[in-house]
Amino acid sequence: MCRRLISIGWDGTLYDCDFNQILGLTVDINCPDHIRDFDYGLLAERRIMTDNHCFACTAGQGST
Repeated sequence: MCRRLISIGWDGTLYDCDFNQILGLTVDINCPDHIRDFDYGLLAERRIMTDNHCFACTAGQGST
């Protein structure tokens, strides 16, 4: 999911995936972190925020 999609929280906050949303890990600090400031160019080139839970994800294809 994190390579092609983003998650948007109920309050408009942007996350790389649903797991990051649950953990409160917003997109890269160098990117807009709210839908009102959406910038496709910056988000397309962002560094994806990762942590230990990412090992459950099969090469960016999601855990299911």
